[in-house]
Amino acid sequence: MKKIRNSVLCGLLAFALAACGSGVENSGGDAAATAGETSAATENKAVNVILVDGAPLLGMTNMMSDEFAGIDGYDISYTMTNDLDALVASLLNQEPDFAIAPVNIAAMMNNNGSGYRLAAVTVWGLMHIVSDQDVSTLQDLKGETIVAFGRGGVPGITLRSVLKQNNIDFIEPNDLSFTPEPDKVSIVYLTAAGDVRDAIATGMEIGGKPAAFGLLAEPVATAISGFANNSGRPGFTAKINLQTEWARNNNGEIYPQAALIFHERLLTENADFVNEFISAVEQSSAYANGNPEKAGDLAVTLGSSAIPNGLIISNAYEAGRLPIDFAYANDAKNAVNSFLQIIMEESPNLIGGKMPPDSFYYDKE
Repeated sequence: MKKIRNSVLCGLLAFALAACGSGVENSGGDAAATAGETSAATENKAVNVILVDGAPLLGMTNMMSDEFAGIDGYDISYTMTNDLDALVASLLNQEPDFAIAPVNIAAMMNNNGSGYRLAAVTVWGLMHIVSDQDVSTLQDLKGETIVAFGRGGVPGITLRSVLKQNNIDFIEPNDLSFTPEPDKVSIVYLTAAGDVRDAIATGMEIGGKPAAFGLLAEPVATAISGFANNSGRPGFTAKINLQTEWARNNNGEIYPQAALIFHERLLTENADFVNEFISAVEQSSAYANGNPEKAGDLAVTLGSSAIPNGLIISNAYEAGRLPIDFAYANDAKNAVNSFLQIIMEESPNLIGGKMPPDSFYYDKE
C-alpha cells in the first residue's frame, strides 16, 4: 500500500489528521474488512519516504502512482515538501527511511552522524539564467544585474563558481539601490525562487533599471517562457544553462542536484529490500525519461504544487534543460566529489564541515 502526503498542505499535522493522506484506511465499513486491514498492516513493514516537490519528484512519479505494484511486505508512505528546513529537520530526526534530497544535504546528514548514505544521483543541474534580452554567453552579462536566490546555498554557489571559472568579476550588493559596474556582473539575492520570478516578470527596478535577468531552476524556467512584462521587450526564455557552463570548466563533469539517500539501519534489517527499492527508483526514473509529459501529469495528480502540467515538463525535457538521469552512487562519485569540494571551499557548513568518507557512497550489490 502507498500513502502520499503533501507537507505543504498538511504540515506537521499529516500524521494526526487522516484527511491529509490518500490511501489512509476509512474507519467505517464492516468489521471483517477492518480486521483484515489491521492484520495486513501488522504483517507489512512501514517505510517512510520524503522528497522535494518539483523536478526531484518527476523521477518518482511512476513509483508513487497507482500503477506501481509496490514491494511485497512493505507499506510505503511518501511525503512531498518544498520546505528545505522541514526536510532537514526530518532527516536530523532520522524519520525517513529513504529521501530524495539535494546532494549537499545528503553529505551533511552523513557528516553529522545522522546515518544516511548516498544510493544514487537522480537529478542533475537545473539552474538557468532566464532573460528577455539578446544574450547567449556569460560574457554578455557584464554590466548587467542577475536577480538570484540562495545566496548561502547551492544556487548562489553554483552561479558564483561558474562566473569565477570564466574569469568574470562580480559584485553582490545588499540592497536594490546601487549603480552597476560596467565590467562586472551584479548579483542581487532575493529570498526565494518565486521572488526572482516575480521580480523579472513585473520588471522590478533593481540597480536603476527594470530587472531583466533571473536565476531560475526548472520547471520554473520553462513555465515563464514567453511571458512578456510591460517593458515592450520580447518574452522571457532560458538563455544560459549553468549545467553546460559548469561542465565546460570541469572536464566535462556535470553537477549533481538531487540524490536518493537511505538510512543505514535498513541494511541491518534487510539489505535485499534496500537494493530492491533502489532498483525500483531506477526504473521509475527511466519511465520519466521516456515519458516526461506523462510523468509531469502524474506529478499533478499526486498533488504537486511545483509542477504546472506535463506539457511544460515535456518542453523543458526536449530542450535538454531537465536532466532526470539516474546514476548509481559509485558511478556518480567523481561528479559528486567535485561538486562538494567546491562547496567545501566556499561554504563548508553546507555539507557538514568536511568531505564525506568513501562509506557515504553505497555500492549496490
